[in-house]
Amino acid sequence: MRNSMMPVASINQSLRPDDARVRLSVDGLQISAEKGMSVAAAIEATGRHEFSRGIKSEGRGLFCGMGVCHDCLVTIDGKVSQRACMTTVDNDMQVLRPAARPDLATGQIADLCGVPQSLTTRTMDILIVGAGPAGLAAAQLLAAAGAEVTVIDERPSAGGQYFKQPSTWSAAERMSGDEQALSGAALIGQVRDHGVIFLTATLVWGAARDDDGALIIACYGSGHAFYCKPKILIIATGAYERPTPVRGWTLPGAMTTGAAQTLLRSYGTVPGRRIVIAGNGPLNMQVANELRTAGASIVALLEAAPPPWSRPAAALSLLATDPALARHGLRQISTLRSKGVKIGWNSVLTSINGSRCVESVTFAGPSGETNLDADTVLIGGNFTSSNELSRLLGCGHEVVDGDLRAVRDLDGQTTLANVHIIGEAARFGGAHVAMAEGQIAAAAIARKLGLLVQTDESVVKGLARHRRFQGALWQVFAPKDDAKTKTAIPPDDALICRCEGVAYGALRTLSADSAQDVSTLKRLSRAGMGRCQSRYCGKAIADVAKERHLTGETSGFLAPQMPLRPIPLAALAVEKPEWGGHKRALLPEKPPVANPQPLPVAETSTLVIGAGIAGLSTALFLAREGEDVVVVERAFANSLASGGNAGSLHAQLLSFDHGARAEGGGGAAAQTLPLQRDSIALWAALQSELGQDFEMKVTGGLMVAETDDHMRFLAEKVAVECAAGIDCRLIGQEELRSLEPALSSHFVGAAYCSQEGKINPLVATQYILGAARRDGAQVFENCEVTGIRTSDDGFEVRTSRGTLRTKRIVNAAGAFASRIGAMLGVDVPVFGAPLQMVVTEAAAPLISCLVAHADRHLTLKQAANGNFIIGGGWTAGLDPVHQHPRPLLSSLEGNLWVAQHVVPALRKLHVIRSWAAMNINIDGAPILGEHPSMPGFFNAVTSNGYTLGPIVGQLTSRLVLGRETDRALQPFSISRFQKGRA
Repeated sequence: MRNSMMPVASINQSLRPDDARVRLSVDGLQISAEKGMSVAAAIEATGRHEFSRGIKSEGRGLFCGMGVCHDCLVTIDGKVSQRACMTTVDNDMQVLRPAARPDLATGQIADLCGVPQSLTTRTMDILIVGAGPAGLAAAQLLAAAGAEVTVIDERPSAGGQYFKQPSTWSAAERMSGDEQALSGAALIGQVRDHGVIFLTATLVWGAARDDDGALIIACYGSGHAFYCKPKILIIATGAYERPTPVRGWTLPGAMTTGAAQTLLRSYGTVPGRRIVIAGNGPLNMQVANELRTAGASIVALLEAAPPPWSRPAAALSLLATDPALARHGLRQISTLRSKGVKIGWNSVLTSINGSRCVESVTFAGPSGETNLDADTVLIGGNFTSSNELSRLLGCGHEVVDGDLRAVRDLDGQTTLANVHIIGEAARFGGAHVAMAEGQIAAAAIARKLGLLVQTDESVVKGLARHRRFQGALWQVFAPKDDAKTKTAIPPDDALICRCEGVAYGALRTLSADSAQDVSTLKRLSRAGMGRCQSRYCGKAIADVAKERHLTGETSGFLAPQMPLRPIPLAALAVEKPEWGGHKRALLPEKPPVANPQPLPVAETSTLVIGAGIAGLSTALFLAREGEDVVVVERAFANSLASGGNAGSLHAQLLSFDHGARAEGGGGAAAQTLPLQRDSIALWAALQSELGQDFEMKVTGGLMVAETDDHMRFLAEKVAVECAAGIDCRLIGQEELRSLEPALSSHFVGAAYCSQEGKINPLVATQYILGAARRDGAQVFENCEVTGIRTSDDGFEVRTSRGTLRTKRIVNAAGAFASRIGAMLGVDVPVFGAPLQMVVTEAAAPLISCLVAHADRHLTLKQAANGNFIIGGGWTAGLDPVHQHPRPLLSSLEGNLWVAQHVVPALRKLHVIRSWAAMNINIDGAPILGEHPSMPGFFNAVTSNGYTLGPIVGQLTSRLVLGRETDRALQPFSISRFQKGRA
């Protein structure tokens, strides 16, 4: 990896004003910028705030300035979704404001990178993620002790937010005497002199642990993905500013205080002309002085806390703990006042106003609301730890003061012995705390590695002193309760999720009307499903959940998913052998969330176990017939396989459901074909009956062939499908091109099925749930069945929330169906098979059909919002800590290789999310009907669950009520397994 760091001294020596500039084009306009500038800094230097777009094509610009929010995305030299704040300018660079959904078919969009043959793996003693004060301090001590140390940071240069290093000649001149920058440069130099390997401009996008607990850290830099396998990982990812959402905070010209400081200290750029700084904490005052000195007009500084002199005891405690730092802070305030900068104490930002960019701000102060004209507003404070990597690895976390905080020892060791967290990645505490923690952790790790290192007790004492100082500082700067109240509940029209454009009012409505848990709130609103992975909206979602008493996930916080940052799809695409059949997995032992509330009912006529699509459809059709029906679910409705599937509606057989690779030769799957056809029709009927949009489209499905052998295989499969009443036929290369011109040109033909399509399972199941409840079904979540015994009039079912008596049981527990059967001494041969799905960023419509491959594991579709959803049965693993399925790195590689092999244009897009769900492995066909040796016990389980869900429910309800089904269901009876064993 190229090391792009350039400390202060070397910049001064290497560049002069006459050779320190480049020319680039921004939306066709030629501008000049200094070498070393970020693209965002170069554009801001022209006085332009708006240069990107949100999901609804509204103007966006720089916000966080550190690559977290993904608001400043631009197209650079034809490559979409480049972070302007993290990309360095180059001569003749072409920068374009992006389309909300780029048109990949125009030929103007370039591949993001090449497709690799394989991904390399690097080994090292210590991997440190984050080159800020904590990471640098740890690296220095460990390397000096003889450890092999690698430091990764996604910024172009080391130093982090505190030790920001100037990257341009003018910034270096401005910062030439700055003690903070100079001390950072000195520390960086010392670390480099010790032989530490720096991988800058490199992001960590994923992580996993081997079966033996060894760490695998997935990285991307300079156009290549690779893996690191350290003996010990140090997470020093720091913190970021997470402002409280207010109306207008997405307007161009609204940015964090840290972003403005980076523009100034790293690039010599002053953002805007008339600046209001708002928020909480001393950083705002430091930045106000730095900007004022650089020539900016500071209209006002709005501080949520009262003035320090109104809290003399706290101020004296601060002064006693560290007199020098305390006096420095007082000088910052004194200087601002002496230079005529208005400081509004006890003042909070309530609205940012403007049509296309910031024009004014509204704040609430002691005398009421006031408006101020401004073209730039800096929002500072509310720092939160960047803890997504530690959470992904399964390190223990706890909720402290409303935020997640890592559980760790004094030396930073987490609940995983080979993972340490230091600095603000664990808890916001300032640079001095971070460096002391880095040194203490490094000494402990050196001893783990058997290296000689002396314990410096002064560092431990210094850490205690710095922590006391931070405690006193935030007592001084603690906002009063009335200031907290003014920003506690955002207005309904304030956007909560910046990525997906979700307003606070939408979350409140959904939480009141539909969502009973955080995961459902996420699925229905799409909040937290964008590029930033809920870093900005997660706290607000958790607050709504708390307000509405919703439960789920980790105390209301959304779980991180790979990739932790968007990554080019092509970079991960590595061809893998096709696996032979579903990989069975152990089921999680513990339920997701315990519910102490007892059930409000003690008996029912029919008990349905499982609130996936099969169970809820069964309940809906039973309730429509007037049956007294109760549904119990160990997790939340639609939260497991049904809510985690990719939304394909399969009318034809998948390639691995036919022929030699199919379970039992494919006979069972073939018998299911009429059910699949009719269930798709039933889905459409339910959408019409309920008057809701399931985002269902019957677009037709293609299974593509690359060779004559593939075509012969498809011909055999089509014959089976046609015999079962499926509208399926072979098509040649020319017709294939006319149907889907974006498919690779090397396909010789395909099987085309007109009846296939797609649906949005995130909303469709919710509508079925609502309909079932309206018709009288009672659904109880967080209610795990723990035991069943027969009784004279049916069954007695023990649950985690009490006991239920019922005449009949419908086992719709999906992957858990075997557990339910075992409680009655019945063998239900169903196994868990965790599978993964992958989502790309959105693009203009490119693919209309559901696409599969004749010899590869792939299902691919483009959703209504433009995202490509990629699946196909690639196996996932079971996370031992979180107790839920998780994608495997090798499966991500193989799955994405097939996807871009079939649709080459996917190489132009980033992957933004992956997830896994516990699918079901039977024999290719559902298990339906009453158990022959257990009267009253019905199974409603299928491995093609989402497609078949409605018809499974309809048929099961008729069987339960003793009605005719007009179908030959014997092939789906559980008796077929007993016959096979006999």
